[in-house]
Amino acid sequence: MNKKVILKNISGVYLAFCLLAGLAFFTSCEDDDKSDSSPITVTSIHLSDADDEVPDRTLNYVRLGYLIRIEGSGFTGMQKIYINGVSAYFNTTLMSDNSMIIKVPNDAPTVEATEDVRNTIRFVKKGTEYTYNFDVRSAAPSISRISHTMPQAGEEITIYGSGLYEISKVTFPGGVTVTEGIESDNEEGTYCILKVPAGITEGGAILVEGSAGATYSPAYFNFKKGLLHNFDDVNNSSWGGGLVSGNLTDVIPAAGDGPKSQGIYRSFNKDKEVIPAPAAKASFYWANSAVWPTILTNSVIPVTTETSKVAVQFDVYFEGAWNSGTIRMVIADGYGTDRYCMLYTPWLVNGKITEFENPGSWYTVTLPFSNSADFVDKTFESVLNAVNGASYKQWGPWFDNIKIDDIEPEPTNVVVYFDNLRVVPLEVPAYNEFGDE
Repeated sequence: MNKKVILKNISGVYLAFCLLAGLAFFTSCEDDDKSDSSPITVTSIHLSDADDEVPDRTLNYVRLGYLIRIEGSGFTGMQKIYINGVSAYFNTTLMSDNSMIIKVPNDAPTVEATEDVRNTIRFVKKGTEYTYNFDVRSAAPSISRISHTMPQAGEEITIYGSGLYEISKVTFPGGVTVTEGIESDNEEGTYCILKVPAGITEGGAILVEGSAGATYSPAYFNFKKGLLHNFDDVNNSSWGGGLVSGNLTDVIPAAGDGPKSQGIYRSFNKDKEVIPAPAAKASFYWANSAVWPTILTNSVIPVTTETSKVAVQFDVYFEGAWNSGTIRMVIADGYGTDRYCMLYTPWLVNGKITEFENPGSWYTVTLPFSNSADFVDKTFESVLNAVNGASYKQWGPWFDNIKIDDIEPEPTNVVVYFDNLRVVPLEVPAYNEFGDE
């Protein structure tokens, strides 16, 4: 065979190879195009959480941060997924044409999302896209505190927390509900405001429901089982000294929708004097601690409760600016001024002086027993033992104007009123948003 024939044959083989390769390439591209542009459908969405008690739970909403599995068709070739307008991460190695796993972005807007993207999951690939309408909620809500936990009917209270968007229903202990007149912070979700309904006779947790879901408060609302002293019908008084007042009965504040005084109460700095700095034990009040074992039985507060889950609560109101001075809640008298006590210093936040003005109504102070170095990492039984073993059967609040956290005190003329000394649980009932038994 001559050289020209050999070259001709080689050229023919090469040309045939190129034609076949080109055909395969175009066929492949055609198949990809068909795959990329095939219609997208969604049939169901599931929670991918190994800790959930129901494997591969079917969802009718998602929350920010959820890892979810989507079932449907036409997922091959997926390029982008947007949840409420924000790009979501998905792993192509865990994707088939009928199933894919994605992470709901933590920074996706929810109630603040624009109307055109709110509650949508948008799928985008070459040649087609699909928008699936689906409820997208922020992280599960929570309640951090309630402005007043023993208010009277008709008074306005504020519930603070996170995820408190578009609150539509608040259920008080005993099943008393409010569905109208609720003001929500729909920008940050940090609070809701409402008036306390009539007919609340039980104590316990409040259930708050909104667009982000539902959550319970700690079980301390209207917890009168733990009431130890209120100057009225539960009057286990002992004695007081310094600048503490006698019994007061004027209704204060005179105006406003917030909680007001309840019957008899007392005050620190009765004559509105300028309290010098320093001034230890400027005012003090003692209540009878011998009643603790009788009132705080195991059925009210189990002795095995961790001290971080049980607290002293009391209600206060003050006039002017609280610029200096500390309420020291002494639990067991006779161990020294710095022992078995918790401090309330509202003008000092994270070691920095913060302006603290009159809030315009009475409010509740909550001091967990674990705030005391003597009670931390212990149980409520250790609190009762300290009370029972104290030299003097008395407990109560002092007003000290002393150095706190290396911050020197200043002279102050603040007047602080107080009432309703009680011990309450801080346990938050579990809320199962999926309704499992």
